[in-house]
Amino acid sequence: MKEIRFNWFYLFTGIFFLVMLFISSRFFKGRGDAAIGLAQTKEYKITSEKSAVVKQLTVVPGQQVKQGDLLVELESQELEIEMAKLTNRIAILKSELTEKAKATEARIAYIKAETAIVMEELDAEIRQTSSELKMNEQLTQKFVSDSTVSGSPLEVKIQSLKQQRQKQILAQDLKIKDVVQESATEQKLLENQILLQESELKLMQEERSALTKFASAPGVIKNVYVKPGEQVDSYTPLLEINPLRPTTVVVYLVGKKSDLFPVGTKVSVSAYDQRSTPVTGNVIGYGSVVELPEILQKSTAVKAFGQEVFIEVPADNTLANGEKVLVK
Repeated sequence: MKEIRFNWFYLFTGIFFLVMLFISSRFFKGRGDAAIGLAQTKEYKITSEKSAVVKQLTVVPGQQVKQGDLLVELESQELEIEMAKLTNRIAILKSELTEKAKATEARIAYIKAETAIVMEELDAEIRQTSSELKMNEQLTQKFVSDSTVSGSPLEVKIQSLKQQRQKQILAQDLKIKDVVQESATEQKLLENQILLQESELKLMQEERSALTKFASAPGVIKNVYVKPGEQVDSYTPLLEINPLRPTTVVVYLVGKKSDLFPVGTKVSVSAYDQRSTPVTGNVIGYGSVVELPEILQKSTAVKAFGQEVFIEVPADNTLANGEKVLVK
């Protein structure tokens, strides 16, 4: 009987050993392209990008927030003053631009008016000379029946006056062209200054918008480091948030080739005990060979090691922080 019991003992030990080998092969080495890991998340801090005053604080430690919820609102008097100065400079430049345009129109109108006066004088002199020439022709025809008069001084004068008239028009056009070009250069410089100032103002407005902090993803407020009315320096931590869902999965490759999940590969990630709702993850990098976390260890006597593989998963998943996952 003792011998039989002894044999049963060794048989049980052998079966137990085979079962352990199967479990190790199944859950650590995986099957084909599958591996196990842990869903992880890390709290993050909301900081102030510049010196400001806490205008409003809407959360307390332990409060759960949704994506887009207002967390804290800051105000920078220095930024507001700079924005007011810049807005005033832009208004002055725009007013100057308008005045330049009006001044150009006034100079062009003056040139035209000045030319019009000269043109009227020339037209009057042409009419007067033409009348004299006509009168002389009539008198000449009375006394000389078949006389032909050509190239008389009056005709030469009329022709000269007409040429002067054309030159006045040409001179007017040249003066207007110079004024327009000069004005266009000055206005272009003003427009460039306005664009530069407006770009700077836009950056300041973005800075002011960044002083209002919203939750980027669902989470729980872990710590609040400031209070309303408090002056904070640049990059001062304001509060700390624990994400509600993990955004990273760490897989441990035990006895696998390091190229099982190449960087950039799309993989399926699901809860180890609930595989009906997988999410698509993206392999973002490899880590070092480390000891497996206790939750993944199958024996406390013999420690298992594996190479870390980091996988990014979307925030809208159903995984829990620290949950065991299966990656395929």
